Amino acid sequence: MFVQSRHGIKTIQIGRGNKPKKTGIIEVSLVITLLITALTQFLTILFDEKLPIIIQHDGVRYFGAILSVAGIIVLIVAMATLGDSWRGGIDYKQKTALITTGIYKYSRNSGFVGFDLFFIGMALLFSNLLNVIFSCMLLFLLHLQILEEEEYLFKAFGKEYSDYQKKTRRYF
Repeated sequence: MFVQSRHGIKTIQIGRGNKPKKTGIIEVSLVITLLITALTQFLTILFDEKLPIIIQHDGVRYFGAILSVAGIIVLIVAMATLGDSWRGGIDYKQKTALITTGIYKYSRNSGFVGFDLFFIGMALLFSNLLNVIFSCMLLFLLHLQILEEEEYLFKAFGKEYSDYQKKTRRYF
């Protein structure tokens, strides 16, 4: 974000600008749910022994930890691949390049896949009811955000984006 701001790029576009109402609501809901989910995860770490756990199998918890780390790695690679095209939220004013190489050759939404893996992993690692509920809500809102971004990308890039959709899946 710091490097982008030095180039006049405003990275965080969530809830900013003149957007359709539906897009703004999804973005703001996403941020609120993300903050609540992060708080729930933090409290889970502090009070893990005192909260009722849905899944207590150590193998599931280890798998959750592996998924979370994999999600962070995928997210970092996705951000690096996008470079100056990375945005948090939809930016209707600044034109970016359509990135279809690197990790984006395999998934149109690699950054979101990273988020999804991280939050699925955290739900398995700390699987109390609140954490699972908020993680599921967050995954749903991330999917809605993807649909909004796909609509925007089609309007911005037309046939180029349509051809990319035909070659590359939304998630995997």
